Amino acid sequence: MRTASIVLSLLVAAPLVAQAPAEATEADLPGTYRLASSTSDAQQRVDAAIEAGVASMGPLRRSVGRRRLRAKNPIRRELVIALNGDRVSVSYDGERFDVRRGVRETVRLSDGEAVRLRATVEGARLTLHWQGDDGERRDTFTRRPDGSLVFGVTVTSEQLPNPVRYRLVYRRS
Repeated sequence: MRTASIVLSLLVAAPLVAQAPAEATEADLPGTYRLASSTSDAQQRVDAAIEAGVASMGPLRRSVGRRRLRAKNPIRRELVIALNGDRVSVSYDGERFDVRRGVRETVRLSDGEAVRLRATVEGARLTLHWQGDDGERRDTFTRRPDGSLVFGVTVTSEQLPNPVRYRLVYRRS
């Protein structure tokens, strides 16, 4: 009786194991994604990361740093990723950047600042590495097997005592 119950348990569980989502790949990355949380929740997450980054600065530097970081890290409601041969294109709420894979190219931000940008793709992860005069930023876009996209940001600078790190989740639209 005990053996029959173990066999029955295995037979019932086997289809559940077989239906586990497949590992996401590069082909799963392209698409349009919308912020999964509310804008206010996302802003709280970014603000907390900024506070952690500037916490040990003096009051004046902390105020300036906080203002500059908040301006450079707006909440993006929509992300669009396209991969076409050796080209990688990412749009943040319509602000589009298009570069060749693995090649550092100069691009201009909406505020007019010129920065160097390099895109790499490894499996289901796209990384954009931005370099400007004041520091660096690394954006990672990681596709999960459930179809969601994790947008991770790390900002570093000689002016920052601690890196600013945050992650937001997006859903395919």
